[in-house]
Amino acid sequence: MALLNLHLHSNYSDGSLSPSGLADAVVKAGIGWVSLTDHDICAGWSELEPRLRERGVRYLRGVEVSTSVHDNLHILGYGLDVGDKVLSDRLAVFRSRRVERVKKIIALLKEQGVDISFEELNVEADHCCGRPHIADLMKKRGLVRTRQKAFEKYIAYGRPAYVPPCGPGIEEAIRTIKDAGGIAVLAHPGVVYDILELGKWKEMGLDGIEAFYPAHTGVRTREFLSMARAHGLLVTAGTDYHGPDTGRGELFGYEWHDEFFGPLKELFV
Repeated sequence: MALLNLHLHSNYSDGSLSPSGLADAVVKAGIGWVSLTDHDICAGWSELEPRLRERGVRYLRGVEVSTSVHDNLHILGYGLDVGDKVLSDRLAVFRSRRVERVKKIIALLKEQGVDISFEELNVEADHCCGRPHIADLMKKRGLVRTRQKAFEKYIAYGRPAYVPPCGPGIEEAIRTIKDAGGIAVLAHPGVVYDILELGKWKEMGLDGIEAFYPAHTGVRTREFLSMARAHGLLVTAGTDYHGPDTGRGELFGYEWHDEFFGPLKELFV
């Protein structure tokens, strides 16, 4: 059976490929079950969906909502109505907060002698901006070698130009997804392992956990599968692919197993 990858990004957020380019890449990689989960935006689906249909790739319409709790505490939404007006309005508010965060980071960078402007980021109005765009501009200007170096030196937690995340709380993020008819899944739980409160988040409406993720060891994956069973949560898999030149450019999928992913099958288009 074809491979599964439910955590992919395009250039509508912080990926480097267009949705059409992403469709070509997943087909080339032999991935047959996918989701585009751009940060706080669903606009890429209008370009991606027809390309996936043409190629016979099954998909879940998706999004990734970044919370204010932690830089890496994100809630993935699957099977939601990406054209829902309330969803679009809420995501627009989240993106506007991102813009303010980016502007604050740029101001702090200037204090560090890094003189860049918001306009130089050249982020289109219907796209989502964030720290990776700042890092990419710094790389383009020759100030750092890679995205990761910009984070490590300037804009990651504890660095001189860091600004805390400003997204919704966990409950609001979950509600935003579920109000649009979707299921809410905790992204990359291993990255936020020290602050996991699955029972509490399940009470808020959390439906699943991304147990399969590249940074998870086999031991950690098995632990998350056990947690999912204990809390009655769905299990998903994704690689957080961002495309070439992003530091997350290896595209692969996870083998489909009904034991893990069977409950998701009826949600796919």
